[in-house]
Amino acid sequence: MGMKITLVQSKGVVGDAKVNYFKAKMRISNVESDIFVFPEMYCSGYVKDVNGVNFQTLKALALDPIKELSHFTGSTVICGCPVKNEDGTFSDCAMVFDGRKTYTYAKMNLRSDNAADEVAMYAPGSEPMIISRGGISIGLTVGHDLMISDLCRYYSDNGADMIVCLAALTGEQMGPFMQIARARAIEFSIPILVCNMTGNDCGTEMGGLSAYIGIDGEYIESCTTGSDVREIRLEPEELRSITERRTAAPKFEFTEAKRIEMETVEVDPDSPKCPLFG
Repeated sequence: MGMKITLVQSKGVVGDAKVNYFKAKMRISNVESDIFVFPEMYCSGYVKDVNGVNFQTLKALALDPIKELSHFTGSTVICGCPVKNEDGTFSDCAMVFDGRKTYTYAKMNLRSDNAADEVAMYAPGSEPMIISRGGISIGLTVGHDLMISDLCRYYSDNGADMIVCLAALTGEQMGPFMQIARARAIEFSIPILVCNMTGNDCGTEMGGLSAYIGIDGEYIESCTTGSDVREIRLEPEELRSITERRTAAPKFEFTEAKRIEMETVEVDPDSPKCPLFG
């Protein structure tokens, strides 16, 4: 029996968790799918100052309703959201709603050059997360976590059948980022689904261009810069067979590097001249 993943390339509205929930509900209630994937920071919108987020309101108007929606529809929902930790720090997370159970993956590779200064606002995560449904295992990443080669290797070596990445990147960032995503898919023989936010978010134009990438680095499904929805149909047995045939990407141990100082040589005035240009 096949599995259906619905990629929802949309943007969350900053400061309006209720609207973000109803936008998600419109998709989840009207489309039959095993898993729904929304972009990074979808539940809150891509906030520029996490200290201004009302986490009680966010929980009451978005997170709890999505949890109930997952419970009643039977769909797993993966979406981005900031989280306030017990020690008072914040994390940029991928939240997984599976019925009334919630699981959280914290972004590891924080950047100061994204739509907001993540380094200044968030504490980095350190734990990979693999979720399984319908016989398919999925490794989670957020944004530039795909740049962490060792994280992608971990998922490849530990039986993940694919990687899902939630992102909130501009159009200028998406071109180079997707080249990295395609390279990771080839390097570790693992399909990668990138769900990027689209539309204008507090003056920053998000890039869209989400895609599902095969192990050859080619796009299997792709979106435009607009608000697109893509249905990705997977055959668990076929995907698992790719995982079973996967061989570990080679690791290289380097000795001390050779360091050679280039010698500057004076031009020999008596050297032969070029017959055409002297």
